[in-house]
Amino acid sequence: MRGYRIMIKEYLGLNKCMLGLFLSMVLLINASMAQSLEDYLVEAGENNPGLKAKYAFYMSSLEKVPQLGQLPDPELSFGFFLKDMATLMGDQQLNVSIKQRFPWFGTFQSQKDEASLLAQANYLEFEKAKDELYNQVKQSYYQLYLWSHHRMIAEENLELLEAMERLALNRFKGGIPGVKGKMTDVLRIQSKSKEVAALIEEYEEEMELEQVKFNQLLNRPIDQKVNVDYSVLEQEMIWQRQVIMDSIRTQNPDIIKLDVMGEAYQKRSEVANKAGLPSIGIGLDYMVNSPRSPMGEIGNGMGYIPGGMGHNMVMPMVSLSLPIYRKKYKAAIREAERLRELSIYQKEQVLNSLEFQMEQGFKQIKDAERNLKLYQDQAALLQRSFDLILAEYSSGEGDFEELLNVQQELLDFEMKISEAIVNKQKAIAQLERLMAKSL
Repeated sequence: MRGYRIMIKEYLGLNKCMLGLFLSMVLLINASMAQSLEDYLVEAGENNPGLKAKYAFYMSSLEKVPQLGQLPDPELSFGFFLKDMATLMGDQQLNVSIKQRFPWFGTFQSQKDEASLLAQANYLEFEKAKDELYNQVKQSYYQLYLWSHHRMIAEENLELLEAMERLALNRFKGGIPGVKGKMTDVLRIQSKSKEVAALIEEYEEEMELEQVKFNQLLNRPIDQKVNVDYSVLEQEMIWQRQVIMDSIRTQNPDIIKLDVMGEAYQKRSEVANKAGLPSIGIGLDYMVNSPRSPMGEIGNGMGYIPGGMGHNMVMPMVSLSLPIYRKKYKAAIREAERLRELSIYQKEQVLNSLEFQMEQGFKQIKDAERNLKLYQDQAALLQRSFDLILAEYSSGEGDFEELLNVQQELLDFEMKISEAIVNKQKAIAQLERLMAKSL
């Protein structure tokens, strides 16, 4: 469309060289202002609140590990006798006990291993959220280009219609000797111009809305300008199917997470098994005794009670739990085994889903490439037709209705070309997400 816009401007007497210089300067200015897509991705990764929340949750889960590596708190107890208790060592007044319980050997390590694996799974959720965020940024970035390009094409089309209106008006006023124009041609063009002007306004509103979405992904002011680097629209698919599938198996967070969860469930089974083994308790009792004088006389019928010397007593203790009710331990082990089996089936299901998404992505790329070539060929043919019809109309022979129809078809194909380009880049971005290729 840019070609026939220039042709119309030449027809109206504009200097071709000056126009080319002006367009070159505009392109250079836009290129210098453009911020790279990678810069925007980095900014989103640093500022997006949703991603920060995922990372904070991961960091909190790490704090679970040291909590499980500690012994239970020891128990300290005191006992007072309201009336001294007589013993051979004297009258017992006070009893102090301290106990510490130890789980079966290896229990702590199994618990810590499980908590570490669950924290790792939360980190993979963070990685998945990051990949999703980067994909959303790319999709929004490409959509911004699309609305911007549609608006540009519509603006060029409006300028073309204005030039055609002047040509039709000149023809109606007898500007071309021997040719009588129609006022209906001028009115038709004016009607079409209003339609295109409304379309430009619609594209501007779409751009503003998409800009709000994009800036919110980066957590910055919604009215901040977004500069599009058009070079990213030239990206080609460089990976083969097998390469992408291998990356999915080894790098996709969903797949890795299910492997990690399987390991965590295995550790949970070990914890349940060790919970069914005896725990050992070690303690110490300290008894405070006061001296007691002897009572009675030897040979007395009431008996003789020797005196207590009041020595305090220390008594070490060892206890052993007896986990004889086995149902709950066996059920916990079976639960962990079923969850591990579940993770295996989920991994297979997710892998099949990701493989289907990969095939969808390849199909979308092929469709976009095929449509792009078709639209470019169609636009080239229509451009030639438009040039011929415009030349005939300028000389007083062409059909205005046909000229307007070809101009509308050219507008449609110019927009379809940009849509095919964007669809291809969006499909590539989806494949990058599946591969966990963020930047």
